[in-house]
Amino acid sequence: MEPVSGPTRRQVALGVATLAAGLAGCLGSLTDDGSHEHEHDDPPWEWGGSYELESGVYTYTYHEGPDPEMDLAFVPAEESDDHGLFHAGETATELFEADDADTVVSDGDAIRPSSETLYRIEFESAGETTIELRVGSDGSYSMFTAHVPDEFDAELRAPAGDEMAPEATELRSGHDHGNDDHDHENDSHDH
Repeated sequence: MEPVSGPTRRQVALGVATLAAGLAGCLGSLTDDGSHEHEHDDPPWEWGGSYELESGVYTYTYHEGPDPEMDLAFVPAEESDDHGLFHAGETATELFEADDADTVVSDGDAIRPSSETLYRIEFESAGETTIELRVGSDGSYSMFTAHVPDEFDAELRAPAGDEMAPEATELRSGHDHGNDDHDHENDSHDH
């Protein structure tokens, strides 16, 4: 019988140090009322929004905007408030930093929530581009995009056709969009 080996002392120490750093970051951001105060330092996405969605097919319509394409992460979240948005943003940051959109979508295509897929939307050269968001189960979901939805006059609509607003948002506008000359007046977001 071969001896069973467990983690080395160094591996255990590194694991404990990583866990302690994560807890310190989360606990260190507690406010007087016990809530968290999270903010991403410099994420590679520009906008994040959190939604409470029921199972169904939603439509996201974009009008002409500043770029012919845009990366988008649509990830499940623990909850649809600022705290849930922050933690979903960590997943989105990993997807964006990989800098490799897994799936290209265009007008009429559908996407599903995924913690492993970064989508690249290729916009129509003129007019609207509409994609479907197919949600399989009720829950909290977050979207993160390389542009602020207002830049495209974007509209998210529920299956019944009602326009939806996010329950929580984070705006990070300190990003360079290549040779774009646009800027954003509001470049901070407080939780």
